[in-house]
Amino acid sequence: MSVAIVGATLVGPHTASVGTLVADDGRIVSVGDGNSPPRAEVFDGRGLTLLPGFIDVHVHGGGGADTMDATPDGLRAVCRIHAAHGTTGLLATTITQSRSRISAALANARAAYQSGPDFCPDGARVMGIHLEGPYISPARPGAQPKEFVRDYDAGEFGEWLAIAGGALKLITLAPERPGASELIAACRAAGVVVSMGHTDAGADETAQALNRDVTHATHLFNAMPSIHHRAPGPIPRLLTDARARVEIIADGHHVAPDVIRLVVAAKGTAGVVLITDGIRGVGFGDGDYDLGGQAATVRDGRATLADGTLAGSLLTMNLAVANLRRWGIVTDWIALARMTSTNAADEMGWTTKGRLSAGCDADLVLVDDSLTVHATFIGGTCVYRRVRQNPFA
Repeated sequence: MSVAIVGATLVGPHTASVGTLVADDGRIVSVGDGNSPPRAEVFDGRGLTLLPGFIDVHVHGGGGADTMDATPDGLRAVCRIHAAHGTTGLLATTITQSRSRISAALANARAAYQSGPDFCPDGARVMGIHLEGPYISPARPGAQPKEFVRDYDAGEFGEWLAIAGGALKLITLAPERPGASELIAACRAAGVVVSMGHTDAGADETAQALNRDVTHATHLFNAMPSIHHRAPGPIPRLLTDARARVEIIADGHHVAPDVIRLVVAAKGTAGVVLITDGIRGVGFGDGDYDLGGQAATVRDGRATLADGTLAGSLLTMNLAVANLRRWGIVTDWIALARMTSTNAADEMGWTTKGRLSAGCDADLVLVDDSLTVHATFIGGTCVYRRVRQNPFA
């Protein structure tokens, strides 16, 4: 099946210009030049912008479901709601919990990962698993259930690697905790990207972690020590070391816009990965939800536990982009494509994802200037649409 998106502003790795993108057999064939091939499914992109599909490496849930539900239908609901907001690939993210509950979530997510596009034909692809916890700092649990926080257990983690069967792509851990060095080594040997988060690490411990191939920071500023001019903590090192990419939740609740502006100035757009940290309430709005066995309340778009701790978000990737543009922090489409797709793909080693280039996967999102999603494509197949089909026939 060939697909042609005609007249959109095509956001490539280095340039953005109006033209036609053609995809065939799941891959991009041409960007900018040429006419629609015969028998192509044609989409009218005039007045719209075509970006690489969003990749969310940190998302717990949405559509009323959560990764920890450990059910296929629940994970499909997550995939559908995020596809409707432009996400084409996601990492199903766990939360600190009992060994059995995490095992069940890993097994369910592995099955979705191995099924590929057949798992949820009208939703985002499960590109793997993000294991957030349980090997984190008890001093910085955030919304992770503190009673299940623990130090590295080689037997337990070995079992999880076996259950995940290659689907485990990213782990959040506290590098200063006992056994963390061994855990990092085990992750790197298994090809798992290591992120520091929910951590009480100081500057020196952060530097040591970066030297041990920790290359990612989970929701920067949240669940870690703040910056103090005499006790800097992890943040200055993470901001100034080019080896680390940092996650940002751009919902206006987790990090103030002026601080995001500081992060972008320090890291550049190549060093920032936008995420949602979305919970099951994504797509539903205010209400009461379960998060890892805890009650989370959403009011005015802000999710909290009973003690006021922030508990994930109701953010979608298109809204994160809209916020950065509205706040005047990043308005350039090429830079935004890096932050929402290319950087994550590069860090995960997905060489055919995250860019509008010939030969890359046709994972695409078509948006207007307000970031309303008009169509989402995965492998050239339209999985969500608001735009007319084949208006030129």
